[in-house]
Amino acid sequence: MSRLNPLEIQRQTFDRKLRGYRPDEVREFLGRVAEQMEENARQRGELRAQLEQLVHEVDDFRRHAAAADEALRIAQRTAEATIAKAEAEAQRAITQARALADRLIDEATRRVESLEVLVSQLRGSRRAARSDLNRIADLLVGTVQDDEKAEQQDSFEPSLALLRPRAREGSGER
Repeated sequence: MSRLNPLEIQRQTFDRKLRGYRPDEVREFLGRVAEQMEENARQRGELRAQLEQLVHEVDDFRRHAAAADEALRIAQRTAEATIAKAEAEAQRAITQARALADRLIDEATRRVESLEVLVSQLRGSRRAARSDLNRIADLLVGTVQDDEKAEQQDSFEPSLALLRPRAREGSGER
C-alpha cells in the first residue's frame, strides 16, 4: 500500500450507496485529515531539517571536542616537559650552588688556617720583641746604674786653676 499524501486524501471520492455517509461530512473530515497530514508532513520536514542541523552541530562539537582533547593532551605533555625541564634545571642549579658553597667553605677554611698561622707567628714575634725590649731595658738600667756608681766614685772637682793661664817662665808677663 502506498503512502497517502494530503492532496490524494482531498481528491478521494467514494461510490454512493443507499444509506451511506453524508458526503459533505465525509469531505469535511477528509479535508481536516488532509490538512493534519499536511501539517504533520511540514513538521516532519522541519524536524528533519532541525535533526540534520543538530547532527551537523553534534559532528562539529565532536570535532571541536576531539581537537580540544588533542590540544589538552599536547598542553599536558608540554606542561609535563616544562616541569621536568624546570626540575632538572633547578637540580642542576642546586648542584652548582652546593659545589660553589663547598669551594667557598674550603677557601675560607684555608684562609682561616693561614690567618691562624700568621697570628701564631705574630704572637711569637711579639714575644721575641718583648724579650728583646726587656734585655735592652735591663742593659739600659745596668748602664744607668753603672754610670751612677762611677759618678759616686769619681770625686773630681773642677777647678778654675786649670782654666787660668800659667805664667811663662822667663817672660815676666802675666
